[in-house]
Amino acid sequence: MAGYQKTLYILVVSVFITVFVMTTNNNFNAILKPAINRVSRRSADRFLLSNKDAPVKEEGEMLRSSENDALLPFSQSEEWHRHVNGCRTVKIGDAAHETFPAHKNSSVASHSNTKYFVDKLLTSRGHAKDVYGHRTVINNPLRSFSVVEPGGPNGCVERRRSTVVRTSRARGCHAAVNAGFFGSESGACMGNVVTDGKRIQDGGGIKNANFGIRKDGTIVVGYLSEMDVLREDNPFVQLVTGVIWLVRNGTVYVNESKAQDCAGLQEYGPMDKFVDVLSARVAVGHDVEGRVVLVQIDGNTEERGLSLWEFAEFLLSLGVVNAINLDGGGSVTFVLDGTVANYPADHCTGNRSWHCAREVSTILCAHDLDDVTSSCRVVNTHTCLKVTILCVILRWILQ
Repeated sequence: MAGYQKTLYILVVSVFITVFVMTTNNNFNAILKPAINRVSRRSADRFLLSNKDAPVKEEGEMLRSSENDALLPFSQSEEWHRHVNGCRTVKIGDAAHETFPAHKNSSVASHSNTKYFVDKLLTSRGHAKDVYGHRTVINNPLRSFSVVEPGGPNGCVERRRSTVVRTSRARGCHAAVNAGFFGSESGACMGNVVTDGKRIQDGGGIKNANFGIRKDGTIVVGYLSEMDVLREDNPFVQLVTGVIWLVRNGTVYVNESKAQDCAGLQEYGPMDKFVDVLSARVAVGHDVEGRVVLVQIDGNTEERGLSLWEFAEFLLSLGVVNAINLDGGGSVTFVLDGTVANYPADHCTGNRSWHCAREVSTILCAHDLDDVTSSCRVVNTHTCLKVTILCVILRWILQ
């Protein structure tokens, strides 16, 4: 009877797999074989976590961000591809950027290292001001660094917004910070977005600063033409768009970038005002060893924090070679192992004595090493998880 049941189980699963092959993408066969040897408890746990119906409990769970911080992202009723009036687009060529080989050292014990800092920065007027926040240095970034859609896969398509805590827990991030700008009313992700080899959207060549890693491990920082983003022979595996190229080849590049970046991609005001105002800040860049560096600064718009000039100078003091500015103000949230570690600027709705993390768009994530040989880095994540579950079933049957 046991043998009969096993044969029946195999037939049922075989039919199920056949139907799955017919309804999924063409990458299935490339995924299935390596997936059988790569089934892990961690993959199953991640699948369950990312699909729970119950919301993730956070500190102050019943309170939400009032989004009162003035440095808000993008105009409230516009689309990324359509709302930028007068902004230059670069379809092919004529887009300056820097390339740098990403760090590769399999013998490094730690995938990332995060430090909280309280430092002094000498302003242009000769005054010392306190700077406090977090810095994460990511080794082997081709395998341990990701851009993640809000709330997980399809977050940009569905125009979801999610706290950095929720998104980072679902992806298994050791350290995470908010990243790309978004429509504060529509929730639409803005600019170029590539996550784990999947191109979610391109910015149509709008001239704004980008940070990405290509398939061969090359870090790319700066302005990209549409053809640069769509390149197939060495595609981006991670890519995010910011506003203002802060540091270029070890020098402050704010003034040059201010003259080139599309000013319509932030809603605070004229570009000069956006650059000069004190606020909470986030940057992504790399050091001389090719390690990805995430830097988060606490602040409150027009009251405390750093201007982008000061931020660029501070990044240089940390040894950053190239870096771009990401969404700031009340969006700034830094998360360590699933817990908010900074001081978000937004007050909570219903209780202004508390501060709450804002629901944002994409995040940057430092995680355990991924298998770069896996086709799961270049296809839909849900497809890979479905294949993994099928392999678990097959392994159980064949035992």
